[in-house]
Amino acid sequence: MDLFARDIMTKKVITVTKDNSVYEAIEKLLTYKINCLPVVDEEGHLIGMVTETDLVYVDRKLNPSNHYAYSELNVPVNKRILERDISHMKDIKIGDVMSKTLTTLREDSTLESAIDIMINKKIKTIPVLNNSKVCGIITRRDILKFYIKNGLELANTKC
Repeated sequence: MDLFARDIMTKKVITVTKDNSVYEAIEKLLTYKINCLPVVDEEGHLIGMVTETDLVYVDRKLNPSNHYAYSELNVPVNKRILERDISHMKDIKIGDVMSKTLTTLREDSTLESAIDIMINKKIKTIPVLNNSKVCGIITRRDILKFYIKNGLELANTKC
């Protein structure tokens, strides 16, 4: 029996638009306990992704010369500068920090292809598309939940 993206994907996908603020995206990530957000246009077409990593390093992404908080320079974080930058996050738009190079799946993509992508490209979350619109999302956690749920069902049928 082949398993497809549609069989294991989360169908209720939390999204943002390119005009949402970084602050709003952070609130969604924390509220829904997720690690990334698909960025969609007005019709629901996928145009980007924004991850926790994108948002943690938002200042570095926008200002590559401003490295005050990064380990390679081994410089301690200045609290006053950090507070200023955090308050500025309400002004920064997702369109300025989102990733535009995307890896996606179709609903009829196999579970094996999802796992291969996650392992080989080191991706934790993959949006699932139907006619360029986001219809689901597959995470490593979705795959693990599927393993447990189906492992328990198979074990119960053998008893």
